[in-house]
Amino acid sequence: MFPCPVKSLSELKSALFLVLVIWVAPNFCYAADPIEELIRDRLSADKKTLDLSGTNIGTRGAKVLAGMSLLLNVETLLLQGNKIKYAGMKSLAKSPHSVNLKHLDLWGNMIGDMGLKVLSESSYIKGLEMLKLWKNEIGDDSLELMVKSSNFKQLKTLMLNDNMVTPVGAVYLANPDVFPRLETLNVFRNEIGDEGAFAFSRSKPFVNLKSFYIGENNLTDKGAIALIKSNSFPNLETLDMVKNHLSEETTITAFEYRKKKKIQIIIR
Repeated sequence: MFPCPVKSLSELKSALFLVLVIWVAPNFCYAADPIEELIRDRLSADKKTLDLSGTNIGTRGAKVLAGMSLLLNVETLLLQGNKIKYAGMKSLAKSPHSVNLKHLDLWGNMIGDMGLKVLSESSYIKGLEMLKLWKNEIGDDSLELMVKSSNFKQLKTLMLNDNMVTPVGAVYLANPDVFPRLETLNVFRNEIGDEGAFAFSRSKPFVNLKSFYIGENNLTDKGAIALIKSNSFPNLETLDMVKNHLSEETTITAFEYRKKKKIQIIIR
């Protein structure tokens, strides 16, 4: 009988475990992260558009994306409905790979006020032309930080639908110095009210604004008529105030100013 080099059962188990580790480990080390594979698959041929809408990558996926060098070429990043929270937004905002982003769609995530705060403070995301924050639990606090930032000077489209903006937040937004190139502002279904409408109607001119959506914001005739008559939007083409508390008084005023200003005013 040949002598066995393994002297005990415990040594045999250790030897078998070592063999298993040596055989299996390389497969784990080099296995591609499925999120990375998904991200690469969703990248456009010209490498400038990355559409991850509805892929449920979550906060972990946002962190993975932030660390990928392919993001450096991306100009349009679509992240609709991915349950991304503050930590994921923080990773993207602090990633040097985000430096060329122009269009950022975060519709239906959960970045909250803290997420918008880190975006406002980002050292890399400074050239956005379109920012969609529809349904992201955004309130007044983050808007105060947003208007103190210089990161949004190139912004042409800002969508804040279905958030928690009150008259206080409207005062922050009613500042064309923060958004000098803004063409479309959508604050549909917030809590802006007449006081917020007055803030917009009395602001310095938004000379580039063409479309303003302020429906379902608890406006009454006073706030709506103030917006219709305002000189703060000299080049406005569409004023949408649907689903507010408006009477025939607003309807008559809207009819008069449609012709006078050559503007589409939607109140129903």
